[in-house]
Amino acid sequence: MVKLQNSRLKLILGILAAVVLLLGTVVLLAWSEGTAESGEDLWEVLENVIITLMGEYPDKPRTIPGRIIQLFLLVFGTFLFGTIIGKISSLFVTHALWKQKQMKRFNNHIILCNWNGKAASIIQQLLESNHGEALDILVVSASEVVDARDFHNFENVHFIQADPTHHVTLEDLQAFQAKAIILLADDESTGPDEKNALIALAVKHLEQTPGKQKDIHVIAELVNLDRRRHLQEAGVDEVVSARDYSSGIIAQSAIFRNMSVVYQQLLTYSDDSNEFYFIQPGNYPSELFGKRFPELGTWISNYSAKHPNNPLLLLGVKRGNGAILLNPKPSHFDHLEEEDSLIVMAFRNIERIV
Repeated sequence: MVKLQNSRLKLILGILAAVVLLLGTVVLLAWSEGTAESGEDLWEVLENVIITLMGEYPDKPRTIPGRIIQLFLLVFGTFLFGTIIGKISSLFVTHALWKQKQMKRFNNHIILCNWNGKAASIIQQLLESNHGEALDILVVSASEVVDARDFHNFENVHFIQADPTHHVTLEDLQAFQAKAIILLADDESTGPDEKNALIALAVKHLEQTPGKQKDIHVIAELVNLDRRRHLQEAGVDEVVSARDYSSGIIAQSAIFRNMSVVYQQLLTYSDDSNEFYFIQPGNYPSELFGKRFPELGTWISNYSAKHPNNPLLLLGVKRGNGAILLNPKPSHFDHLEEEDSLIVMAFRNIERIV
């Protein structure tokens, strides 16, 4: 802030010095033309001075000193207005950078890289999923996001115009402290999957930064199915292809009528629909360790009966190694282990059950 005030003071002093120099030059020109005592001729001199400062060349003065002074004013005017415009632009840039430096430190936030037709819906879903709790969402795009004005009422949704493939951009947004990073396919890029692979490599580089080691969860949208392996090798944890999901939903809807409505409800966050949630290890009673899946289902059912406003339904288990088991067969799932998570369906997110 002090630097900003100093810049303003220097700008004001510079303008005052220029004005004093200009007035002195006008007086000198009037004197050289012998019009110091004639009001009409003096006004003509002032008009010529203004025209000269604007970059035009008016009538030539009668005297050689006058013509020299007029040439000086022409050059002086060019530098004067260029300097003023440059200083004002620099002031605005300095002010913008100062405001940017005041951006709060983010933690456990979500970074959304690139922008396409799905982005606005994803942001709405993220906001709905948190049910009013503070969740900072940072949208990073190399080009300006016109739809950003639709979210100006949301203080926790931030739009940053920067290149997400650059390490510095991710560092400035505290990506190493992010809850997740979403890589959307950039419609303006000729190779959206390749661009996302570069961003993923930059994210994984941050994971190795001394003192900032953390497993940053990265989800990437896949356009070209042949590029799935490229994204995985770049460090993407979850590769999502809309084409994969849509083909399966279309096929199931052809066999079971209205099946698409089931998927739509499960994939849409609202107070009137159910969604899938993970209950992480440590957020459920230790007495569940060692229980088989039917026993877990019975325990969850009894718990749900005591909480009718947000009933739970056990759907499966997420193993410690990341394997997902939905309604597992006894041959595939023996008992619950300490590092396993419960997969439940509920109206609202429930992080802990006791």
